Amino acid sequence: MLDREEYLVVEDERWVVKNDDEAEWIIEKYNEKLIESARYRLSLENKIQLLQDKLNKLNDNDRTLVDMRNSYLLEYFETIDDKFKKKTKTMEKYRLPSGEIVKKYPGPEFKRTDDELVQWIKSHHLNLVEIKETPKWGELKKLTVVSGRQVVFRDTGEIIDGVEVIERPPVVEFKEG
Repeated sequence: MLDREEYLVVEDERWVVKNDDEAEWIIEKYNEKLIESARYRLSLENKIQLLQDKLNKLNDNDRTLVDMRNSYLLEYFETIDDKFKKKTKTMEKYRLPSGEIVKKYPGPEFKRTDDELVQWIKSHHLNLVEIKETPKWGELKKLTVVSGRQVVFRDTGEIIDGVEVIERPPVVEFKEG
């Protein structure tokens, strides 16, 4: 008698589960493959983590080198006579054969508390508050029925614009018991 695995390969027809014993056998066979896959996945993830750690260390090293280089250049930049620098409101620069030393003056950063800011705007009667409308889909859905690929308002039978029904295929799972 052939082993079931050989039977699956030898037969030209597609094999189907016919009873509980065969279902158990399928579960065992695929679980063996899933366990091996999980082991291999863990091995790959560990390798990826090791490489990611090396990459992070390299990036940190590069940032340190750039910071050191820029520190030396800034120190030199401060000794250069202003008549040789090009200046704007937001930056100064000095050209060298291999590139430019640029000293930037970024604008301030603003940390806001939106609730307090909205109250201040309202109290000063300024029209600077944005109002965003969004549908309450969870509540509207309770008042509808699905008809084919359309959503219909139950009370009137009216088709609701802006909603498309997309059918999804059923999903079969096996849960370990």
